[in-house]
Amino acid sequence: MSEAPPTSVQSAFRCQKQPVPLPGGQGEAFRCGDIVLKPCRSTVEASWVAQLHLEIQQAGFRLPRPVRTTKGDWIAEGWQAWAFVEGIHRTDRWRDVITTCRTFHNAMRNIARPAFLGTRGDPFSRADRIAWSEEPANCHPRITPVLEHLRSLVEPTDLPSQVIHGDMSENVLFAADLPPAVIDFSPFWRPADYALAIVVVDALDWCGADESILQWVDDTPEMYQLMVRAEIFRIAIRDGFFKQGVDTLEGTNGHMQTVDMLTQRLS
Repeated sequence: MSEAPPTSVQSAFRCQKQPVPLPGGQGEAFRCGDIVLKPCRSTVEASWVAQLHLEIQQAGFRLPRPVRTTKGDWIAEGWQAWAFVEGIHRTDRWRDVITTCRTFHNAMRNIARPAFLGTRGDPFSRADRIAWSEEPANCHPRITPVLEHLRSLVEPTDLPSQVIHGDMSENVLFAADLPPAVIDFSPFWRPADYALAIVVVDALDWCGADESILQWVDDTPEMYQLMVRAEIFRIAIRDGFFKQGVDTLEGTNGHMQTVDMLTQRLS
């Protein structure tokens, strides 16, 4: 878990209560009353995401409101603030998550590609490029065989790309009498339904969903091709964090049932 934001950051965002760690994610978010503070690794990206949240038409979903500092900035000492939104992640509402994913990305379809996407080198961005054959894998021998197998299933696709949320699976929150909330926006430039494929493989690999979830995406063009890339993405992320000293390779076995299912459907 990360250290709490310093008092200077709390003051900059007018926090009225002491920070309390929030569950989920990478343990970096803290709630201070009605405000959530999170560290940001890129001022350019964080500022772009904040501005985007003010521009998206929210119909069928909610978005957290970005909070400015007392000086009118989006960032203070590497921290960003958002208004707290009510809701919890639900593992029994995948159909609603899928619907929200589609609605959200329809609202995003005309957003221009931000330049910073081409300069990122974090484990998520590297894994994304590996998944789309834009960068050689060069991964740990323990996961190389499964990545090579998945790559053997990949076929070309000409689906159009747009800005997507690449980590939506556990970032759709449900609250009574409110539209679903979409939080922790993680931008990538890929086909809209690739975001949906990531949701499906995450549900299967991590969240206890069974193959009945596929009935809600079976009509999606090239869904299984997108799911293969989503599996490569998630497994390659493990390699990226392993290279940073985190023992993430143990979890690779959790992907294998979905890998086997995709193999059967695409072979």
